[in-house]
Amino acid sequence: MDQDPTNDEQEKGFGRPWEADEAQDETPDEAPDETPDEAPDETPDEAPDEGPDEAPDEAEVFSLPGLAEDEDGSEDGSEDGSEDGSEDVDEEGDTETADPDDIDDAPDQPQEVDLTDWEAMAEGPSKLDEYTSLEYSVATTEEYQGLAEEVSRSAAEDWDQQAVAPTLPGVGSGLVGFEDVTGEEAVPEEHHEAVEQAATSDIAMRVGSALVIFGMFLGTLLLGGWWFSAFVILVMVVGTGEFYATVRSAGHRPLALFGLIGVVLMGVGAHTSGAASIGGWAAFFAAATVLFFSLMPRRQPLENAALTVTGMAWVGMLSFAILIAAADRPFELVLFVVLVVVFNDMGAYFVGRSIGRRKLAPVLSPNKTIEGFFGGLIAAAVVASILTTFPAWKDIGLVNGLIAAGVVGVIAPIGDAAESMVKRALNVKDMGSVLPGHGGILDRIDGFLFAVPALYFLFLGFGLL
Repeated sequence: MDQDPTNDEQEKGFGRPWEADEAQDETPDEAPDETPDEAPDETPDEAPDEGPDEAPDEAEVFSLPGLAEDEDGSEDGSEDGSEDGSEDVDEEGDTETADPDDIDDAPDQPQEVDLTDWEAMAEGPSKLDEYTSLEYSVATTEEYQGLAEEVSRSAAEDWDQQAVAPTLPGVGSGLVGFEDVTGEEAVPEEHHEAVEQAATSDIAMRVGSALVIFGMFLGTLLLGGWWFSAFVILVMVVGTGEFYATVRSAGHRPLALFGLIGVVLMGVGAHTSGAASIGGWAAFFAAATVLFFSLMPRRQPLENAALTVTGMAWVGMLSFAILIAAADRPFELVLFVVLVVVFNDMGAYFVGRSIGRRKLAPVLSPNKTIEGFFGGLIAAAVVASILTTFPAWKDIGLVNGLIAAGVVGVIAPIGDAAESMVKRALNVKDMGSVLPGHGGILDRIDGFLFAVPALYFLFLGFGLL
């Protein structure tokens, strides 16, 4: 059975004039004989009563194509569409049509909204229009009932702080690692433990080897005579051998035999003949080296001759320790020299490591600082002043002791810088590995090589020798 869509939608408040025109065109064809005179009379009278009067009350929520209607609207629509429409067809046998002019004159009626027209949908009526601002705020506040009490209760409780590991793209655990920030692979924990163990063992080796060397030095010094001279000559031979081995590793060919024999004879001459023999033997072997490279065809003769003489003369300066030990009170003077030089080195190291900022010799020794230099100078002065208070060093005196400390504080760093210059030129870290944890002999006696001859002449001037 066909229903009249025009009449049904007019009762809901939806007037569509184009459908009304079609209905008028179809009405004469369908029932020309039955109701030729009734349609014009009924349409003007009934349409204004059913459409304009009832539409504003019933069409509170209008339906949209494709969207679910409200329960009230669906019930009203179904009742109107089924009962009213069917009665009109059954009773009259004809569909009622509305006059387009009457529909245009009707009050404002909600029109069907195009779902693709967002502006029209935004400006059109909404379900929220029936709520006032007070009702909306009350409904919103009800959702947060008890929130204040819950916050207060949570603040009063004790909570255990826990690290949060956010999930990050590319990081499986969610924790940012060292490699995520720097792009470098993180060092395993086992490696750190191995480094710490190596550092601990290195300190143990340094202490152990230092105790062995100091024991040999102290024992031979107490024995005196040739014992101490032999110890100094042994140290010079080892140091000279380290120097020649290092320069050989760099591609040079020094005449090591002449240099080793030269330091031995310099030590023996110091013990037997005094200071003049040290210079005499050094000059003799320097001339012999130059003569040898002049007569014998060797590669790079000038460089190799210079390295041979440099190693012999540099390390051979330790022979002046034998001259100091030949004094009336050798134990006190030699021990004074050793303690002042050692504490100068220690003071420079610890002060420079702690507060050192300004470089003393950036090219030769980048690790040496001006703060460390003054720290070593102060440490040497403190030790010298303390030693002169004891009866064994009372002959030196406080003033002479401070002067000696000042000389050591200036000359010893020069010896250290000289060795650093040689190592940098040869591109090596240590001059040898004879002393575990310390490197070579030269790495430990570099400060003594310049300080011992200076103190010898200083003591000679003080009348202590």
